[in-house]
Amino acid sequence: MNKLLVLITSVMLTTSAFAMSGSYGISSDYMWRGQTQTDHGPAVNFGLEQTLGKGFYAGVWSSNVDINGDQEIEADFYGGYSMAKGNFGLDLGYISYKYSGEGDNDFNEKYVSMSYSLITIGKAMGVGDALDYEFVDLTLPFGNFADITLHYGDYETVIDKSISIDYSLSDSMTLGVMIMDNVRDDGVSFGDAVSLHFTANL
Repeated sequence: MNKLLVLITSVMLTTSAFAMSGSYGISSDYMWRGQTQTDHGPAVNFGLEQTLGKGFYAGVWSSNVDINGDQEIEADFYGGYSMAKGNFGLDLGYISYKYSGEGDNDFNEKYVSMSYSLITIGKAMGVGDALDYEFVDLTLPFGNFADITLHYGDYETVIDKSISIDYSLSDSMTLGVMIMDNVRDDGVSFGDAVSLHFTANL
């Protein structure tokens, strides 16, 4: 695994910067797969992705998290292949979730998703003891400035349902809101939660 991360990082640093894209954002709560990752506190994230040609890509994404009361940093290293033909799209790859701190929270996944028109279905297959995750997304364009996404996911131990509304402020900036049903905090369901988020492309 360490060799794979070194390879992804090396490729990103040596490939032409003209093919690299990036983004940064801030949210009032980092909610992921039916669970808050920041104990309902704000999160700041940053990502870089390198296009490698012929549909291949590699990237890294990072955010602050709160794990069992400890403030840590999450860094996700990933690489994969994507293609689109007409209304059909395919994306598959491998991702490694890394966390700072002394806890044993790191895990890895293989992932695949297929989309047709407004519908996307996907599955993340946990490596080793990591859990599998399956999801379905339905994106409904609302005029020329907003998208509404209905999401359903099954993380074996957690079912998550959410609705996201994303407004395009410009070609590079998006403001949105996510309402997630039955968000869990330390394994205890407490009801719905709302997260506001802002994202900008570099």
